[in-house]
Amino acid sequence: MGAQATLSREQLLRLMQLVDAVASRRGLDRDSVIAFLEDAAAAGMNRPSYKSVTQFAAGMRAIRLRRNDTLGTPLFRDPAWDMLLDLMVADDEVRSVSVSGLCHASGVPTTTALRHFERLETLGLLARTPDPRDKRRFWVKGTPGTLERVREIVARLQAEA
Repeated sequence: MGAQATLSREQLLRLMQLVDAVASRRGLDRDSVIAFLEDAAAAGMNRPSYKSVTQFAAGMRAIRLRRNDTLGTPLFRDPAWDMLLDLMVADDEVRSVSVSGLCHASGVPTTTALRHFERLETLGLLARTPDPRDKRRFWVKGTPGTLERVREIVARLQAEA
């Protein structure tokens, strides 16, 4: 579209529906979604797609977890970051994550993982909700904006790779 192009009423309505859908899915407001789209357009649409960012994050996480196994020593651990990566990938795959599943994804002993989980929760980066079918289980999600910021970090890492 050139600088003189205009959108029909139907096209504008469709765009607003898309903005609302993205805002709802990502826990953002309309202005944040529009700002993201403006930034992407200004960058020449060179940003990686969410799907490729998700695949990159999953691969990066797998490599991070294998480092210690390969070296035979637990030198490299960042459980909080691994938890956020796992939540981002799960969100993009529309997959639920339990507290125990998130602890397992961190790659550290459960007691250590729970300390990191509680810190992330205290900082407001994630939230848990009880499973209505199983009183022993809680589901975890990133709070609004958290996973979007994680995606931005991963996209920057991917662009530099």
